[in-house]
Amino acid sequence: MTAIIRATSALKVYLDGKDEFEVESGHTVRETLVRLNIKPELIALVVLDGEQKTKDYIIQDGDVIKVLAVIGGG
Repeated sequence: MTAIIRATSALKVYLDGKDEFEVESGHTVRETLVRLNIKPELIALVVLDGEQKTKDYIIQDGDVIKVLAVIGGG
């Protein structure tokens, strides 16, 4: 069973320039981020179908999850 993780362009540095990955369902977003070599603390927002989810959300088959990075500046 699979799902899709879509990352904002700020995260492409960690993902070899890609912004979309097919991932296994049944794991939390946090676990999946670690498997993709993304530090969970870099993620500010997890969105599924327009609704905010936590990093502890368990990914379901067919989900398309968008993750947005923390943005700093001043």
